[in-house]
Amino acid sequence: MNLADTAINVVNFVAGAIYVLILVRIFISWVPISPWHPVVRWLRNIVDPILRPFRRILPSIGGLDLSPLLAILVVFFVARVVTQALGYFAFGGQVNVAADIVLLFAQLLENILIVLGVLVLIRLLISLFSADPWHPLVVGVRSMTNPLVRPFAGFGRRGFHSGLDVPALATLIAYVVLYVIIEVIFARLLTSVL
Repeated sequence: MNLADTAINVVNFVAGAIYVLILVRIFISWVPISPWHPVVRWLRNIVDPILRPFRRILPSIGGLDLSPLLAILVVFFVARVVTQALGYFAFGGQVNVAADIVLLFAQLLENILIVLGVLVLIRLLISLFSADPWHPLVVGVRSMTNPLVRPFAGFGRRGFHSGLDVPALATLIAYVVLYVIIEVIFARLLTSVL
């Protein structure tokens, strides 16, 4: 194994470690663990400085912080560019930063749509199963998805305890269509850049 292989492995390991730490930080924010616990404080000291710039760029949507998603994508983008550059210098080849940027934006938009779509799907399922409208989970999902569903409020009834949430269904369909459109647009952009 030569020096370039070792460097590529180190870059990939660091990117993977940052990814795992961000995921653990997200999970801990959902679990009722004391913020003063030593492990939580250690994790926050490592991960929060990484997330802070992304929180300035990507505001929360409906109370949902999507900055970890952007941070993870950027970490893997940087790792990909660095490993391609290392491979280029060690083995010859081509570094295509423009294609990587197109892929980064495509993945960011697609992942945001997936996260928002899953939230709307949960809202839709809650309405189908007539869940208790005052349960904290239902209230949380409703408060997070209200801004997302609001543009489709005129499409039908919206009661959580009265059957199908038609505005949520319309929102979910719109997100699926938007996802397909983004896939097509970025695929064409990627072929033009390559």
